[in-house]
Amino acid sequence: MNVKQKVLRQIQDLKTNAESVAQQNLDRALSDKEFKQAYLKIKSLNYDIAKLEFFNKPSNQKRLALKKVQSFASLILKRLGLSFDDFKPKYNCKYCNDTGFVNGKYCKCYYDKLNTIILNNINVDIDKTHTFKNCDFSIFDNPEKIKNDYKKIQNWVEDIENSKYKNLLISGQTGVGKTYLVECICNTLLQKGKSISFFTAFALNNMFLKYHTTFDDNKGAILDSIIDCDFLIVDDLGSEPIFKKVNEDYLYLVLNERLLRHKTTIVTTNLTLRGILDRYGDRTFSRICNKANTITINIENDDLRLRRNKN
Repeated sequence: MNVKQKVLRQIQDLKTNAESVAQQNLDRALSDKEFKQAYLKIKSLNYDIAKLEFFNKPSNQKRLALKKVQSFASLILKRLGLSFDDFKPKYNCKYCNDTGFVNGKYCKCYYDKLNTIILNNINVDIDKTHTFKNCDFSIFDNPEKIKNDYKKIQNWVEDIENSKYKNLLISGQTGVGKTYLVECICNTLLQKGKSISFFTAFALNNMFLKYHTTFDDNKGAILDSIIDCDFLIVDDLGSEPIFKKVNEDYLYLVLNERLLRHKTTIVTTNLTLRGILDRYGDRTFSRICNKANTITINIENDDLRLRRNKN
């Protein structure tokens, strides 16, 4: 079961549970003979009213009778510790009623659960992760430059809907704080209710291999979640093995399609710009590093992990 299926299963389980509880409440109420008689009378009166109104006939008498029976039934339910509202499923999401979809599109609750699974998979606790507000710039060699870089990215993320820049490239050697910055970005995006797909370059490459070696009609679904999400984060680009007709072709396909759909892609890498060009070719380089639609941040710092170990 992939992540998308797992999320939809979780939402379906919530729906099933809510409806099961509502049905149990109704079954309990119907076990009372007085309520059962009143409940059946209510159903019969509702049917009669609908029939009369369909033929444009008066239904006032039936409505008065319905009101009396409903009041009587409410008293019985109160004695049982129930109400008519208890027969209605208490869905976890008021927008989609635990279906995961609103007007044919994924609901916010779907993306919330998807992001939680993704962040758990990469060992990021959103309640403990770094934010732009709690950044400690004293850990960097050049705190003022890093602070300015972070402020630039913070402004971009907070106003991403209005920015002409749709992509972000974060480069720098191992241990200079690229993940630290990505955590700050993730925190802000999640607060804005955006959907995020996070892949290491190695995991993304494995998905490309699966796509490359699949020949059935559902092949396109393999890349759908990567292409459709609001934000795609590719971590440590350049660390994955190179496979002919896979890395460059499919990375270009994804990046190009996302640009056409005005989706945002964030890439972290240890490679220099020249290294990206040599490894992935002109077409992919233009999609990652195009100054017209990409903000490029190069973090220069000693390995922060080595510094912590020394301390």
